[in-house]
Amino acid sequence: MPNGLEALIPQKKNKNKPPRKESIFWVEISKVKPNPLQPRKTFNKKELQDLASSIEKYGILQPMIVKKIEKDTSRGESIEYQLIAGERRLKAAGIIGMREVPIIVEEIKKEDELPISLVENIQREDLNPMEKARSFLELTEKSGLTQREVGQIIGKSREAVSNTIRLLELPDKIIESIEGGNLSEGHARALLSIKENYRMKVFKEIIDKKLPVREVEKKGKRKIGLKGKAKVYYNPKLEKEILKKTKLSNFRLNRTNGKIDLKLIFKSEKELKDFLKKIK
Repeated sequence: MPNGLEALIPQKKNKNKPPRKESIFWVEISKVKPNPLQPRKTFNKKELQDLASSIEKYGILQPMIVKKIEKDTSRGESIEYQLIAGERRLKAAGIIGMREVPIIVEEIKKEDELPISLVENIQREDLNPMEKARSFLELTEKSGLTQREVGQIIGKSREAVSNTIRLLELPDKIIESIEGGNLSEGHARALLSIKENYRMKVFKEIIDKKLPVREVEKKGKRKIGLKGKAKVYYNPKLEKEILKKTKLSNFRLNRTNGKIDLKLIFKSEKELKDFLKKIK
């Protein structure tokens, strides 16, 4: 597991080891630059304004995590700070015109920047289900972590991580409805139990007739067409091997009637063709 993630993973306390102390510095806000690897591209304006109002009243309670960047200029060495975690706080501070912001400088490897930004977003931001799904998937792809390990980092079960990633299997129109707040996460999960050729039909019924989640789940049980109940098959060693051999993090292992099913999920036709070339 990448060393840079260790700071974000709960560790057992060691009585013989003193607690780590982090120094908090105040720097000019103009010296803190956004992280180009920030996984979240859109920010809710009202939420930012609410956060700005809170900061104006109570201050910034959680310092931003940054990496020091040293640059050589014609006037000598210049120091800037690249944001690793805390972009919402930085934007909100800018809204109310703060001149200085609190930071904690961390020595972070380049390959750990994206995983840490993703984990920070997942743990601290009010992400919608699709943003979570993309973050979970990207975390497994960029870090080489299994879904179980991602779950350990964010305090969720492997099944919860897997089910969230599965939301990406839904049709684009349904995904857009989830992102727009018109379809709940509960409805979205229930739609996954519906056969693919029925999903859009049931989705329209949910919107038009305001079907409750339980009704959608009942439809899934009636139309799933399985003689036995499929259960998630947990095998961390096998998951690692599949990840290593296929380079695909979006897959599922299920056990039905004693048989093990492997489902590989491709994000695009190009990804599928690249995979077929590789195994050929």
